Amino acid sequence: MGQAFHITKRPSEGWAVTRSGADRASSVHRTQTDAIAAGRRLALKSGGAEVVVHAADGRIRERVTVGAATLDELKRRAREHVGQRPPARAPRSDGPRTTLRLPDALAAVAERLASELDISRNDALLRLATRGARLYEHEQSIAIRRAQRWAAVVPGVVDIDHADFPSPGEAQDAVVAARDEVASRAVRPPAP
Repeated sequence: MGQAFHITKRPSEGWAVTRSGADRASSVHRTQTDAIAAGRRLALKSGGAEVVVHAADGRIRERVTVGAATLDELKRRAREHVGQRPPARAPRSDGPRTTLRLPDALAAVAERLASELDISRNDALLRLATRGARLYEHEQSIAIRRAQRWAAVVPGVVDIDHADFPSPGEAQDAVVAARDEVASRAVRPPAP
């Protein structure tokens, strides 16, 4: 990767974006953040390049590959890891995109799954969401079957969710009444 854009501190001017090998700055900005954003835009416009961010003392703080060069860098890394198992990825989705904030507990689980499977956190979240959706669908089918079976056992009760179980006293009275009925049948002689 021959081309790079350097973000450096200039004593009186601010932060400069300079193409490697150039004497003059492409642009100068008040903050380092603005200079990094400009460097990234220039790297993208040039078809991809490396953005090298220097600290105020001149040391290299960060190197970021931007644009088409990112693809080249990924291909180079893949060639270096020939024979190794490629990282597992979650299934691709053509559905709607979303942005959300994760609860800390879910983020920790996603990080753990991502490190175990050697995948990105987003892929881990997609796997967790897919499994959760399958579990939800399974629970719904169980609830439907339970309602159907209950309706077959207790015919005439349409709204099973609002049906109340008998109280312990009512249950005991029903058992005693059934016992008395059985006992009264045993005492009576059969009808001719």
